[in-house]
Amino acid sequence: MSTTSSSSSSSSSSSSSYHHGDLKAGLLAYAREQMERDNLDGLSMREMAKAVGVSHTAAYRHFQDKRALMEAVALQGFEEMQAACQSAIDAAPAGARSRLKACGSAYVGFGLRSPRLLAHMFGAVAQSRSNEGLVQAGARLFDQLLQLVGDGQADGTFREGDARQLSHTCWAMVHGLSALLGVGVMRTPDAQIDTLMLSAGQALDVLLDGIAANTASC
Repeated sequence: MSTTSSSSSSSSSSSSSYHHGDLKAGLLAYAREQMERDNLDGLSMREMAKAVGVSHTAAYRHFQDKRALMEAVALQGFEEMQAACQSAIDAAPAGARSRLKACGSAYVGFGLRSPRLLAHMFGAVAQSRSNEGLVQAGARLFDQLLQLVGDGQADGTFREGDARQLSHTCWAMVHGLSALLGVGVMRTPDAQIDTLMLSAGQALDVLLDGIAANTASC
């Protein structure tokens, strides 16, 4: 009797969650969790729906297929990264250099906490050019960086030149640093995030020294 009651309660709870809009969030959260554990490739939509306690039919009401779910995961990642970078920018001391370093640090921190998500985000953009929302999310992240670089050029902090090219250079360096630290290529097995962030800060200082206005003729 208790088993039946428990099963009924679980089914009722799942149904209630679905009708209250929690199923979509639940599927996204489960997919992200499995991604970071490197367990996602072999999972089907049916298996993921079962894991969050609903029928696969209910899951398909939110996502057409697994690819659509994974594109939504990537979009969520871009939105969270942009928000994290903006929060860091807003909290940074005044000055273009401080603001750009804060943005870069937030980017690296995101990559350290969610390395497989970071890789998935950019892979999804490359593979899903028809998904305008996803493409635009990636573009907004770059525009955030472009604004910082442009502001720094305008006030004489950063060297003159093509702001987009300079921004691409910054992005390539910060993204590469995030990826290499995140997957473990540039870290020891027992390294803590605080230690890695200290190393990242030193690398960002090298980048910022390189784009500073007073090094333009070097």
